[in-house]
Parts: sequence; structure tokens; C-alpha cells
Amino acid sequence: MDPRRTLFKTPTPMSISPPKATAWRRSARHAAVWVCAAGAALALRALAEAAPTHASAAHGEHIAQLVCSACHVVAANQEYPPLLTKPAPSFAEIANRPGVSAESLQHFIQSTHWDTDTLPMTMPSPMLSKSEARAVADYILTLRKH
Repeated sequence: MDPRRTLFKTPTPMSISPPKATAWRRSARHAAVWVCAAGAALALRALAEAAPTHASAAHGEHIAQLVCSACHVVAANQEYPPLLTKPAPSFAEIANRPGVSAESLQHFIQSTHWDTDTLPMTMPSPMLSKSEARAVADYILTLRKH
């Protein structure tokens, strides 16, 4: 008979399961850590979305100069005036309207489209991505007079 083979193995520390109370405390600790981590991640995401960064606003101004300046006065230092005889509202005017928020601006930018059946014409779709629309909204909000 092979001496390495025995009928009863001696338990090793890895094969011994902890008592149920210890396992419950460990899983409760892990759950608490995960809940705290998830809460922190959500808070940081909300903070990042709520506070426009300078880089985002600068990118938004660049996009607005390229895409929106044909119809809107997007900045005081705009190189060319809008092409429309009666320009669309300036970005400064839009920024100072009551109830304007980053979310409402982003929604408006992404959901308005040129409707050839409606006169006067409404805003054409600028075909911006969600992040570009958010950057333009962040820029518009920097024009708000507090």
C-alpha cells in the first residue's frame, strides 16, 4: 500500500470553512464597502457633470465658433457676424434666460431640427455628439451674468 494515500486527509487551513458568524460579518463588510464605493462614484459623476470645466467650456466655444456662428452671436470677439438678416438669439441672451440649465441647453441643442414646413424656420440640427452638445452648453453657461 502506498503510504502517501491515506483514507483520512488531515485538514489544511485552506480547506477549513470559517464559522457562519465570521462569514456573515465578512460579507456584510464587503457589501458596505461596495455600497460606499458605488455612492462615491455616483457623487463624483454628478459633481463632474454639474460643474463645467474650463476645458469643456473652451472646447464648447470652439465648436460654437465653427458650427453656431452662422446664425448666432456666440462671442463678443466673433470673427464674422451671423449670416441671417435677423440673427438668432445671442448665446449671452440664451445664457441669461430664467430656468436655463446645462441639461435644458443640451436637450435643446440635440433635439431641434430644421423643419422646412414651419415658418419662420427653426434651428437646424447641428449634428453634434452628446459630449459636443454638453461642451457647447457648458460654454453658453459661462456667459451668464451672475
